[in-house]
Amino acid sequence: MSNPTFIDLFSGAGGLLRGFMNQGYRALFSVEVWNPAILTHKLNYPDISLWEEDIRYIVDSRLNPFVNKVDVIIGGPPCQGFSTIGKRLIKDPRNELVFEFIRFIKVIKPKAFLMENVRGLLSSDKGNTKNAIEHEFEALGYSTVSKVLCAANYGVPQKRYRLFFLGVRNDLGINPTFPEPTITESKDYITVGESIMDLVGKENIIPNHIPLQHNPIVRERISYIPEGQGIPKEGLPPNVRNGSRSDYRDRTIKNFSHVYKRLSRYLPATTMVPGHNAFPLHPTENRSLTVREAARIQTFPDDVVFCGSRQNQCIQVGNAVPVKLAEIIATHLKTYL
Repeated sequence: MSNPTFIDLFSGAGGLLRGFMNQGYRALFSVEVWNPAILTHKLNYPDISLWEEDIRYIVDSRLNPFVNKVDVIIGGPPCQGFSTIGKRLIKDPRNELVFEFIRFIKVIKPKAFLMENVRGLLSSDKGNTKNAIEHEFEALGYSTVSKVLCAANYGVPQKRYRLFFLGVRNDLGINPTFPEPTITESKDYITVGESIMDLVGKENIIPNHIPLQHNPIVRERISYIPEGQGIPKEGLPPNVRNGSRSDYRDRTIKNFSHVYKRLSRYLPATTMVPGHNAFPLHPTENRSLTVREAARIQTFPDDVVFCGSRQNQCIQVGNAVPVKLAEIIATHLKTYL
């Protein structure tokens, strides 16, 4: 078959976009409203049409040229909480962006779609939210399945769990399934060490590989944290025990979030979520991961350069679907097209 086509909604840093492109899909256009992600898209994918606007204001008539002419629509609408009544997702500001994804499916009628969201949606309203979203897609004529996938089971060096909805138009006569894991034994997971240790010594040379300039107290504090662990149970020495920021000076540092968790070279990483402008700690260096190291763990190739402030780069990387996982789903979807 000729290269299948796709539309990329809520593009962000382009994890899904790059994964589908790597498997031979042709992007018709992307939609993104956040300026740092727009800059990243323009730098890395200048030949792909980008609609730089709020998806809520893209009227149906602009989509008419694409009706019945698109193979797949992909995207991860931001999660802002959901509202349901019975088995139906209701019109509510918190549901707005999910309804925009659904609207694109309704108008364009692609052969298939892939929508990503946070795992917490599964427990929202005792599971009724997930069921209501599936109901919306099924009402549009799509056979729909949903599943939480762990990225580590698909060759990503990260135990990242996300919920995916996969739908195929009923006239194709297919009951969709998700791709089987490529790695089933934890001993076979791709590790942090395999993914980032070759970057040690290349700081400030490779794009986005710029270490955060921790102050001396923070660097010393990090030095007491063993590889693969958090702050020791016996605590930290008195001189580094309390916070160094003015708003935290009299408070004891604790293992909150993942900021004082050091990754292990011999295991996959925890989920890449930027906190306090920093990712988890490097396995051997006394600092947090750089944006490039986090991007490696998200399986972005080094040719992707992230734009904006450091914090905005962290958000882009942390919010992305891992490229490797996107590739495997894209390959699997081809069998339905």
